[in-house]
Amino acid sequence: MIFAAYAGTGKTALAKNCPEEFADFVCMPYKYILPEDGDKSEAGKANPDNVLRDGWPGNYVGAIQKEMSRGKHLLIPTDLLALALLRAKNIPYIICYPKREAREEYSRRFVERGNTAEFIDIFIGGWDCFLDAFERDDFGTHLILEPTAFLSDVLGKSQEK
Repeated sequence: MIFAAYAGTGKTALAKNCPEEFADFVCMPYKYILPEDGDKSEAGKANPDNVLRDGWPGNYVGAIQKEMSRGKHLLIPTDLLALALLRAKNIPYIICYPKREAREEYSRRFVERGNTAEFIDIFIGGWDCFLDAFERDDFGTHLILEPTAFLSDVLGKSQEK
């Protein structure tokens, strides 16, 4: 199963805590031509100097299709182009995003984890546009998170506690 989850929902943490169930299938190496010494941390995301890779998002969706055979749930970002291609290929996904009132909580999360002002401008500045697009998505199954919830609160072995 593919879980397309909004930034800050805890994809990386869930994959680290439940590695037998979930894989954090990051898109940056498929989306951008990254220099060998480039910043791959939270601070490197949404870098305006990143160069878009030819073949995006087809290269990423192709890699997702290959990875699906490994038996783990894939955690991917809610990139709208990638989601459109998954829809076009009739590949099901669950789209995970926070309730609208979580905007300040997510802004705090992004600051705490070291995201850049550019990243925050995209994901907080575009908050309503993103959520509008997710709400209009009639292909994916929706998992809407409470303002302070993370994916690990609703998925994986953390629920068995």
